[in-house]
Amino acid sequence: MKNKQSLGWKVHTRGLLEEISSNFNAPQILIPIKILDNLLRQVAKRATEINDLKLNALMIRLTLYSIADPDSPDYNPKAISKILGE
Repeated sequence: MKNKQSLGWKVHTRGLLEEISSNFNAPQILIPIKILDNLLRQVAKRATEINDLKLNALMIRLTLYSIADPDSPDYNPKAISKILGE
């Protein structure tokens, strides 16, 4: 039986950041959001180099890998299920 943490909650990180930035009334928040997006992309790049199974699963749950992004041409639900052990 899976524990609650392994239920696989997912966050579409870029989509969340875009939603926050487009619906937030304070334009000054856009710069920190863009900085966070840039840093997360760097983390994702490094994670692909490390290629750790647990790290890959986390990156997929955050949609920081293009295979996990339904808006990407690289989207691959079968690979996602395999990596997440579903």
